[in-house]
Amino acid sequence: MKKLLNYIPVLGVAMAFAACESDLDGATYNSETAQAAVLDTPTTTDYVLNAANANDVALTLTWAKADFGYSAISTTNIDFDLAGQNFAHARQLAAVTTATEQSITVNDLNAAVINLLNDYGIEEDYSPRDYEIRLASHISQAADTLYSNVITLNITPYSMDVQYPKLWVVGKYCDWNHANSQFLYSVNFDDNYAGMIYFNGLADTEGWKITPAGDWSNGEWGMGEAPEAEAPTQTLVTSGGANITSYSHNSYYIEFNSTSGELKVSQAYDSWGIVGNHNNWGNTNEDGSVTPDTSMTLGSETDEAGSMQHFLTATLHMEAGNTWKIRPDEKWENDKGPSQLKFEGDVADNGDGNFRADETGEYTIKWYFNKVEPYIVVTRN
Repeated sequence: MKKLLNYIPVLGVAMAFAACESDLDGATYNSETAQAAVLDTPTTTDYVLNAANANDVALTLTWAKADFGYSAISTTNIDFDLAGQNFAHARQLAAVTTATEQSITVNDLNAAVINLLNDYGIEEDYSPRDYEIRLASHISQAADTLYSNVITLNITPYSMDVQYPKLWVVGKYCDWNHANSQFLYSVNFDDNYAGMIYFNGLADTEGWKITPAGDWSNGEWGMGEAPEAEAPTQTLVTSGGANITSYSHNSYYIEFNSTSGELKVSQAYDSWGIVGNHNNWGNTNEDGSVTPDTSMTLGSETDEAGSMQHFLTATLHMEAGNTWKIRPDEKWENDKGPSQLKFEGDVADNGDGNFRADETGEYTIKWYFNKVEPYIVVTRN
């Protein structure tokens, strides 16, 4: 399955500074004498990145600050691009103000590399390549941006799943442990986040909250005045909010605006299952009985980068040629086939909106639902 990356890592303190005209009164800026920052060359310039060390520091950049000719608060962006492209598609590794060094983790450096490869139309090619880094320092529109010297790094990346800005949905269902939480994602890199969340019967047991980071140190969104049960919308508060306990189903599609605090909740279901030839597509059998869908249960695993991955799973026997798909509450709404889910493993597209098993056997289906691009992995056991 193609795994693309569209993620901009934020390192250090990202801060945009716009100087008011009054800030520059009496200041003297001379483009001919202003001096750009000087970026030091790291001890090592060759990097083979490994997902097993994703949280380790890959490199630390150090530099001498830019000199604009007077005491000024400046913003310095760390630009990153493929070598020889004159920073045409530069990605920003970080933006700092007073700092003169910045550490970059293996995960964030790898994310920037894959971003660039996608920008240049290079997909699923993890060969070693040269990349360039420079510093771009500026104080306001009244002064030119000063660009540092350029250093070149040779980097070999590793494959990564899709990554987008995200918010943590943490609650009783994950024992209030951020490391085990599910996420809402911002597809357009703005204030709008969304995702399917499976609460496993614990949505209204102690409830849940939304946080902007994987801890309780950066704020949280909770419930203000208690809304009616299953309210389609409500406004969350950032201070003194209660746990969100007004929803009682197993799974929901949740949308949240981090600026307005507006929460939208839809697609409430109590179960997901596998329907197909193996159970007569849920229709009434000749003897008048109805064979239920094969129920899917919540599972989780840790990926090679140490991150928790959630999925719904089922194991069932299928004959060769059996066609099937996933649906909620044994209803024909919001059902999932090859048009809705990417797929890999021992599964085929039957061409009629259904998946197909080509050989007789026991199959385990894992649906990674808490993704921007949900997908299934099918294994013939």
